[in-house]
Amino acid sequence: MEYGYKDGKIIVKGKYYEEVRYDISNEKIAVTTDGTGGLLSYRIVNRAGNCLSTFLGITFFRDGRPLDPYQEKRVEMIGRTQTVFLPENNISVKTFLSKDVNGVFFDVSTSGSHLEMAVNCRDAKRNEDATNVTVVEGAGFRFSFSEKGFWSKENDSFYLPCNTTLRFVLTFGEEPLHDVLDDFEGYAKACEEEIKTIHFPASVKSEEEKALYVAAYFTALENHKTVGDFRAFAAGINYLDPLRTYFRDGYFTVLPMYGRHAELVRAQILTLAKGISSDGTCPSAVKSDFSAFWGDHYDSPSFFVMMLCDYVKHTGDKGILEENVHGDTLLALADKVLTKLSKKSDETGLLYKEGYYNKRDWADEVNRNGYVTYVEALYARALFSASKLFAEKDEIKSISYLQAFERVKDAINTILFDEEKGYYVNYKTPSFTEDNLSIDTVFTLLFGIADDRRANLVLDNMERILETRNNTSQKGGDYGVMCVYPPYKKQAASHKSMRPYDYHNGANWCYLSAMYAYAKYLYGRDHSYPLLSCFSYNVARGNYTLVEYFSPCCKTGSPLQGWSAAIAFVYENIGKPSFFKEMK
Repeated sequence: MEYGYKDGKIIVKGKYYEEVRYDISNEKIAVTTDGTGGLLSYRIVNRAGNCLSTFLGITFFRDGRPLDPYQEKRVEMIGRTQTVFLPENNISVKTFLSKDVNGVFFDVSTSGSHLEMAVNCRDAKRNEDATNVTVVEGAGFRFSFSEKGFWSKENDSFYLPCNTTLRFVLTFGEEPLHDVLDDFEGYAKACEEEIKTIHFPASVKSEEEKALYVAAYFTALENHKTVGDFRAFAAGINYLDPLRTYFRDGYFTVLPMYGRHAELVRAQILTLAKGISSDGTCPSAVKSDFSAFWGDHYDSPSFFVMMLCDYVKHTGDKGILEENVHGDTLLALADKVLTKLSKKSDETGLLYKEGYYNKRDWADEVNRNGYVTYVEALYARALFSASKLFAEKDEIKSISYLQAFERVKDAINTILFDEEKGYYVNYKTPSFTEDNLSIDTVFTLLFGIADDRRANLVLDNMERILETRNNTSQKGGDYGVMCVYPPYKKQAASHKSMRPYDYHNGANWCYLSAMYAYAKYLYGRDHSYPLLSCFSYNVARGNYTLVEYFSPCCKTGSPLQGWSAAIAFVYENIGKPSFFKEMK
């Protein structure tokens, strides 16, 4: 199939039968459209599995004969919409989601005649007319149609005339959406207006960059979920049961939200705070009932303090520091989680990950123990952030945190920077050093830990070693930026990451590629390759929403993955002082 871009849209051309998968989500559901007008999946927050027993198919007939599957089609995708055009038959099918309705909207338009449409309704039990709406229901689902038709139990399908405009809504687990169908036009307009609110930063030049920026921005918006008092960003559409929000994923997902949706960042911080234990322990993630999901991670406390500081700095909303959660203000909670985390430090000032089998950071399929550069860089940033947060409240504590930051910064440069190799090693213990180059060490550059000499050495080596366009030792061709190279040489990796170039062992992670791109920009280097490669490589392979990770020799990671929204953050901050400039 051919593909291209126009005004933020991804446009695919091919044959009618060819599948074009596109993931869209809102506060309550996530669905996958198929590029022919139907659905491949329908998932509900905090409900296991795919609601569709097989798929939802739509078939068009003219004079009783199904349309030619080999006819040409054009598919346009942007935001929470996919539209299929069949020019030969003057048919368009637009599928879209509202921000907060448990239902999928279908808008079918035609200008031909003698057309009929059949909607697959497998497991349907009955249909009826209600207030000028035709309802078909069964097996937990309900269709509400704007036109009358007839249901064929033998064919598992509902047939309707389709000569002008036909609208219908599919929902699972709720009452028939009669009122929603009555205001179909309003929901359709709101969906379009949401797209129009996206304004391209000056750094976005080409049509491909426009499409990438919109895709990245919506990756954050579409992952926002509200369940009672839980208001936060899911890690992705594969993380809905149980619904949970991660400290680390959330940190990167909210980065492009500070400009126009700062209230969502505030809610994210409060939701995370409610999942912190009474002694200051931070889990990997917080579930929608505020219980812990995989407890006691080494990077989570740092991300919490960092996000709180970023929010105050970029919004000026100091009132959040006085918000009370379980008896602690958020300022006191920031102190509590850092105090708890600091107990894991040793005489060097660095955190020491005890035990060989310790996977408790973002690379949770690799047993990185001892001093892990990524963990130390985040810890340093959190200490500095705490010094800023306490600057007006407690000068002594603020100075103490600043001194701790300087000590950790010096230790990182003394213990973890390898002068011979010209970069920070991955992790180190008294008896072993994993000295491959890990992209997550780029935070030493972003957070002002590396001086200019070290920073430029690191970038030289990341360009040479991690950028697959330059590294001919790896055999996967050009697929952007590897997260680590060479693959782990010790039996530290597990599960998918045991395989070289898979998952944490050399795949391309979009959020880390974005952070690397941002570092390249800050040091005056061309940043376009790490940003665009995540998008162009996947679109060419039929992945039209941003994924979590990928490589030529592993299965592509979760689609519509929240922290890949960091790409939009980079575009928004090109031409501006560093988002982390106070670290300089």
